[in-house]
Amino acid sequence: MEGWAIRRDLVLVALLEGPKTLSELSRVTGLSRSELEATLLSLKVAGLVLEQEARGLIRRKTVYSLTEQGRKEAKEARSRIERIAQEVTQKVEEGDDEGLEELLTAYVLFLPLLMHLHLLDVALLQQLGDINDWAPEGEKSGDELEDTWI
Repeated sequence: MEGWAIRRDLVLVALLEGPKTLSELSRVTGLSRSELEATLLSLKVAGLVLEQEARGLIRRKTVYSLTEQGRKEAKEARSRIERIAQEVTQKVEEGDDEGLEELLTAYVLFLPLLMHLHLLDVALLQQLGDINDWAPEGEKSGDELEDTWI
């Protein structure tokens, strides 16, 4: 799965829980503000996401939500993400370190969302060790990802 498809799935699945601000999406997905802005723009153009102004406690805020078509595609994306979680769990249970390394290297960007959705257990991730061991060159550091898991 390519970077765009991963970011697309992350945002769509995060929005299945309901409307979210940019900062809420960043916290749930682990994506940077610039990655989110680009992804949301593409999703809006595709008719999958709506951008609306909502009343906040002090000032108005911009929130993003799914269209009907977006909800349909988000459910399909959720199924893909659930399969990833099942594969990771299976590799750990089988003790297949080589297969696990391949899988985590390919899907490291999904880890914050998998944790948020409770699809991967914290204890399981602790068995995996330092997240930097799995991240492709140039990806986020463990410290940055750890902040999104809490």
